Amino acid sequence: MGYGYCGSLQEEGFVHVTDFFPERGKVTAEQFIDWLFMAEGHQTLRCPSAMLMREKIRSCFIGYMGSDVVNARKLRDLTDSLHAASPKPRPKRR
Repeated sequence: MGYGYCGSLQEEGFVHVTDFFPERGKVTAEQFIDWLFMAEGHQTLRCPSAMLMREKIRSCFIGYMGSDVVNARKLRDLTDSLHAASPKPRPKRR
């Protein structure tokens, strides 16, 4: 998406948006956005700039997922395929 929502280091350790994904059931765009904000340590901000960002992310979610409500498995499968496609870190040379 290019918005930089990767997660953050919080009291309980590193938190990523995928930590909130359920095993099954439906996931709405709004739930996903709330999870992004929580993974960043912001909870669910409702200030004007956050509301604008929520709309941008919602649009991206629908663009990627094809709907504003998706099966949790589809969301998990997409993130699994994105992780598999990402470049692996190179070992350090000695």
